[in-house]
Amino acid sequence: MAGGGDSVSTELYIGGPIGLLGGQVSDPEVYDRVRETAADRPAEDSLPDVPDPAGDHEDLERKLRRDDVEAKHQRVREFLDRTNQDAVILGRADSIAWFTAGGDLGQDVCSENGSILLFINRNCRAVLADNVQSCRVFEEEVAGLGFQLKERPWFDDPMRVVAELSHNKKVATDLATETPSPWRRTLDPLRDLRRQLTPLERQRLRELGRTLALAVEATCRNFDRGEREADVAGHLAHRLIREGVTPVDLRVASDDRLARYRQPTYKAAPILRKATIAVTGRRHGLCASVTRTVSFGPPEEEFRRSHSLAAMVDATCIYFSRPGEVISEVFRRARRIYEKFDAPHEWTLDYQGVLIGYSPREALLTPDSSMRLEPNMAVCWSPSVGSARSEDTIVVDSRGYEVVTAAQNWPQIEVAVKGYSLPRPGILER
Repeated sequence: MAGGGDSVSTELYIGGPIGLLGGQVSDPEVYDRVRETAADRPAEDSLPDVPDPAGDHEDLERKLRRDDVEAKHQRVREFLDRTNQDAVILGRADSIAWFTAGGDLGQDVCSENGSILLFINRNCRAVLADNVQSCRVFEEEVAGLGFQLKERPWFDDPMRVVAELSHNKKVATDLATETPSPWRRTLDPLRDLRRQLTPLERQRLRELGRTLALAVEATCRNFDRGEREADVAGHLAHRLIREGVTPVDLRVASDDRLARYRQPTYKAAPILRKATIAVTGRRHGLCASVTRTVSFGPPEEEFRRSHSLAAMVDATCIYFSRPGEVISEVFRRARRIYEKFDAPHEWTLDYQGVLIGYSPREALLTPDSSMRLEPNMAVCWSPSVGSARSEDTIVVDSRGYEVVTAAQNWPQIEVAVKGYSLPRPGILER
């Protein structure tokens, strides 16, 4: 629609062949579409290798991680100088993954709590671990990264070690428990330290985004009409886990359930006409989110219009997610698109976007937010209109933005924003 400074237009086209690619299956009766499906695996295996504890700590991958940890340590030093504190104690799984350059150190899958604590001051970084965890931590997760070990028996109180290290010191922590003076729980300032991705994190997020897009799109191409939402969620989880990706949030909405519940979980509902699949996956501690929609036969015209509008809003948000842009200004432009297409209240019915990183929601983006976007921030916009949603993960770049979950073999909607063409994922018709 023309007119105004935020004009957009759409043109739908099908990008690339849809369906199975590659070799033929000789016996369809024994074919397992979950284990072997077209285009759902990267060119190379993306499951992270188990490091050799006796290996060379100067290999390239270890060196990149060591450099990344050193960069994080420098950010902590600057934080301590800025706040006049002596040390930082990290106990959340996402904080520990951030500082250790992707260490898998949660208490369990998707736990908010770490299996260890980190004590960091200006001169050293130490792992506080019990005797059950210490061996694996130092052989598989932080070998060669410059950490010291402070070990305790598993039956001793970890806070006693912390108290010893923190005696007569001003300490900042992300721990959610009550902490005695002079501790300060400073979760948000500490989280601010990780909002700008390092070069290693950007590359990892790029690889994670491609893996997520391939897995979701292959799942959409290969499930059968009538399968339950939970069945499809299982197919997708299988694909992700075998690539070393933990599905921390997985949503499958059949037919019109997304219109009734904007954040649906997967249930026993059969998928008869269409499905919208959304997933947030984590690998090396980093998270990315993506949504795709599949329809058995041509979708209803109303749904197609809703999907096109969601794509237009999404494209508008992505286009204006540039360095220096204030979140409230991005919202203003997005709301203008909703209004132009007679859907002025749709944005009030669902979350519109988040900052994403080591947490699936580093910060919720709100219409009155004064936050200013900076280079290397990861953002996920996810506008919805009725039963339709458009969502990808991007990284704000000094030159603009990068879509890390870009569609691979998928129909596209071409959206023009300020004369610039942005392809957004369309609806896969089967």
